Formats: sequence, C-alpha cells, structure tokens
Amino acid sequence: MKINDAAEIRRVEAGRTAGSQRTREPGAPAADRVSTEALARLEAAATTARAGAAQDRTVRLEAIEAAVRQGTFRPDPQRIAQRILDDAELTAHLRALLEG
Repeated sequence: MKINDAAEIRRVEAGRTAGSQRTREPGAPAADRVSTEALARLEAAATTARAGAAQDRTVRLEAIEAAVRQGTFRPDPQRIAQRILDDAELTAHLRALLEG
C-alpha cells in the first residue's frame, strides 16, 4: 500500500487522541485490562482450586470406603433417585437443544 498524502495519517492520529480522552462518569469502573500477570494469578488460583477439590474428593471417597468396609454405609435411595431423574432431565433438554 502506498501513502501519497501524510494528511490522512495526521487525521487518523488526531481522531485517536481525541477519542482516547473521554471522561467517565463518577463512580464508573475503570476500563478492564488484561495482563499476563493477571492471567498467571488466575491460572495459579485455578490450579490451587483443582488440587483442593481433588483432595476433598479423595477424603470423601476414603470415608465412604471405610463406611462400606465397616458395614455402616447407608445410601439415601431418595437422593439417588432424584439425581438419576435430574440427570435424565438434563440429558433430555440437551438432546432437544441439539436436535432443534
């Protein structure tokens, strides 16, 4: 691309400068910015949360295993039935969305 007249560039630059000096309303949040530091902090928090969730699951499963071995585990049939129905309902809704 060949530029014949620098006046076009000055008009674009002037428009950018004028547009960037907007004032925001009092109390309005500042513009969001993405940085690699924020992304790194977010990834670290997600990794920590995953590790915590995995540890919680492991502890829960060990407690259930111990209860089964001792013969004291008593699952709630109502809760199991409700979860089966919830899963079937969700599956039906997803299929309807995909087919429709």
